[in-house]
Amino acid sequence: MILAMTEGPDSDQYGHVRLTTVEPDGQFITEVLPAKALPGGLVELLGSPGLVTGAAAGDVLVLRADGFHVVRRGPNNTVQVYADPPLDEHAMAWLAKAFETVGGYVEAPAERQFAVATVPTAAGREIVETIMAEAGEQIPGMEWQFGTA
Repeated sequence: MILAMTEGPDSDQYGHVRLTTVEPDGQFITEVLPAKALPGGLVELLGSPGLVTGAAAGDVLVLRADGFHVVRRGPNNTVQVYADPPLDEHAMAWLAKAFETVGGYVEAPAERQFAVATVPTAAGREIVETIMAEAGEQIPGMEWQFGTA
């Protein structure tokens, strides 16, 4: 479902999409993300999900009644970071600096119960695992996962 799409000067449609998925434990997850409508009913994600798994910024999707399907993988992977207690300024700055070194960036909602790192696939999974192992030593109560396979 395309929500609040607006027409830009080059006739491209920008707005938001609602992604839904059912996790292996049966939990239903919904997240609204910035997107660009493409011809043929396709959608390009402009942001990476922090809760829904299976997609990253730059992926091209088809939205279905039962969720979404990735038609073409974009250039990024998603790393989802969860923390209890919520991520503080130090934790956010540490993550931002670490992922910036590999061409990625980190975003989080105001409450900072989670953060999402969008990381170029070219950086490799091993470097992400190294970054997150170091993060685990710096950030109390942190857990993480790759949001893309």
